[in-house]
Amino acid sequence: MTPHGTGTLTIGRGNAEGRISGYVLKVIRESTGLTQERFAERLGLDVTTIQGWESGRRPLMAISTGTYLSLRHWLLRFGVQPRLLFQLDMALEADRFVGYVLGTEPEKAGLENHPLASWVITRPFTDLVAWLFTGTAPSAMAGAARGIGRRGPVATAPSLLPDERAHFFDHLKVAAERADTDRVDGMLLRRQAHYVASFDDTAETADWLTVMQRAEEHRMSRVGEWTPSWAVVRSGAHSLARLGDREGLQHFIRVHLADEVCEVANLNYWAYWLGEVGEPQLADTFMIELKPDVWRGTELLRHLIGKLDSANPYLDVVVHTLWALVMLRPSTLDAQRADTLRDAAIRTLDEAIASPQSQRELEAVIYALRMIHRG
Repeated sequence: MTPHGTGTLTIGRGNAEGRISGYVLKVIRESTGLTQERFAERLGLDVTTIQGWESGRRPLMAISTGTYLSLRHWLLRFGVQPRLLFQLDMALEADRFVGYVLGTEPEKAGLENHPLASWVITRPFTDLVAWLFTGTAPSAMAGAARGIGRRGPVATAPSLLPDERAHFFDHLKVAAERADTDRVDGMLLRRQAHYVASFDDTAETADWLTVMQRAEEHRMSRVGEWTPSWAVVRSGAHSLARLGDREGLQHFIRVHLADEVCEVANLNYWAYWLGEVGEPQLADTFMIELKPDVWRGTELLRHLIGKLDSANPYLDVVVHTLWALVMLRPSTLDAQRADTLRDAAIRTLDEAIASPQSQRELEAVIYALRMIHRG
């Protein structure tokens, strides 16, 4: 298997895109209670500059690094919360990706330099990209805007035009199909293009995802150990679950989370996805190379407890991951977390929505909590 390639540094067209970062900046401005006019006045800028940034017509990515850092420093002085500034930084990364996809014909994309082949994307990044298609603001942004009085119709989320949306998903499908399956970075591109493409809720894309999943299952069945194909199948099962196919996710849990290496790989990925692993990862192989003791598990535990919801399409993998975490890292359970987990587990069992395996795992978690409390 060829290692992750370095490729050649190229300057893409991402700096011509700015609608996600512009919208995040708008939310940040509104969180300060300032109108565009007052905001521009405080910054010593013309109001048309602010309007251009917020609309994406003047992409923030196109300004100099010094100007951007000055803007961040001013925002801190305005009392903007650091978490929102982190969202702004990540929105620039999301715009770079979207700009690359929109500015590149699918068949002409240089796959080794593709943004989805260069790093393992994170939840903040993915939530910002998904915002374009779902209209759902990232949780870190929820409630940030104060609802300053506006005139006329106003967009409630960043978005793409219909032809842009069609090009975006066509590009991702072609990239996933053309990715070099003999390279680690090729498989990373395949997995992540596959996953991001699932934000398209059309029947055509659902059928495409199903075909891709079957092909990857077949590839993985020929190897009796963890490979990058395992990561592709994992993401594919999650994508299909979001689109209504929970059986595929249950199959993945039964068949592909049956050994210790894959259990740890699943936990490592969750920890990275939720930010407990601080260092950016360049390839999916981190899932089996990372030692679980480098992350604490408290944020992972909190997140999973909050996702014990019968309406959650990922309920079964949430339950399984909780069970694996409790078995591997019981030290994450202080008295308060143990009580919260027990109550959530009992409620989920009473709802009788989870699969039979998930119900057994919830019962095992409740029993483990009882034993820990007695100890």
